[in-house]
Amino acid sequence: MPSPTPSRPQRGHRGPPATNAAGDYVPAVEVTRGPIVESVHAAACAVAGPDGALKARLGSVEHPVFLRSSAKPFQAMAVVESGAISRFGLTPPELAVIAGSHSSEPEHLEAVRSILGKIGLDASALQCGTHTPFSRRVAEAYRREGRPFTPLEHNCSGKHAGMLAAALALGAGPASYLDLSHPVQQRVVGLLADITGRMRDRIVTAVDGCGAPTLGVSLAEAARAFARLLAPSALAPRHAEAAMQVSEAMQAHPSLVAGQGMLDTELTAMPGRRLIAKRGAEGVQCAAFIAEGAAHGLAAKIADGDNGRARVALAVEALIQCGAISRSEAAHLSEVSQLSITNNSGREVGMARAAFTLVRT
Repeated sequence: MPSPTPSRPQRGHRGPPATNAAGDYVPAVEVTRGPIVESVHAAACAVAGPDGALKARLGSVEHPVFLRSSAKPFQAMAVVESGAISRFGLTPPELAVIAGSHSSEPEHLEAVRSILGKIGLDASALQCGTHTPFSRRVAEAYRREGRPFTPLEHNCSGKHAGMLAAALALGAGPASYLDLSHPVQQRVVGLLADITGRMRDRIVTAVDGCGAPTLGVSLAEAARAFARLLAPSALAPRHAEAAMQVSEAMQAHPSLVAGQGMLDTELTAMPGRRLIAKRGAEGVQCAAFIAEGAAHGLAAKIADGDNGRARVALAVEALIQCGAISRSEAAHLSEVSQLSITNNSGREVGMARAAFTLVRT
């Protein structure tokens, strides 16, 4: 099949025009029903050290992908570097929710309200829009009580509250905090360039679901950046300090990174491990971990954007193969237990399973 003509850049887009990257992905996750492989998800994955050296890969890892919410730890670093943490007295739990994609549980909303209260704003200042909470339990409770969803319940409300705090700390207008030209967003772009090693003008930008700029780098570069969250010594001092604050906040308060039963929270909370996990939309999953005494970063993407079974199966198996977690530890993760395929009566009839081996480099 011939590749389609590259599309023209769309409004809000910066960087090279979109291209067909289908050949960059390889079959990685199988969905079975009885004895038949019924569906296959293709993926790509990079594992790298803080120096950028690839440790392992699956498929091509040099094409740009949007990090979506996996960029939140770096966006949180920009909040730290703005001076907002010290100026407004933001706490580690509040920094964790800034770096997370929360499930609208009470502790998440309390943390976001606290940030807004400290900077003298309320939920009306959040420009992230609304969506149904990730937590089914929370969503069902709201429906029973007839309560509307507000921007506070958006999984990105912590990030938006942090960006508002950064805007005020920098003396910039908060009303336009989502504009790519705003000082907060320009700091994020510059920081990501520094931590990934990608030229600033080669970072691809578009608009995320929450309205903030979303940033595109290669999987190899994203893996390097995540490794540097746990091994920031090669970074400029301001970046190293911010990386340390963000990574420590996420590890100390994993429940604020995602929520009950969520993969990011359970991986980050795993006892005896130094591990940070951060998902993104469209089948993106990133992580930072220590294995064999060294820091590693992992960045993976499902080609078709599946953000459920395929993303979970890919990410967990890659972490197992890298020595970040054991197979027995993985078996107890809530989202892993949901990889079985059931029929309408609840009978297990198949499974979503990883079907790949990382190529060591």
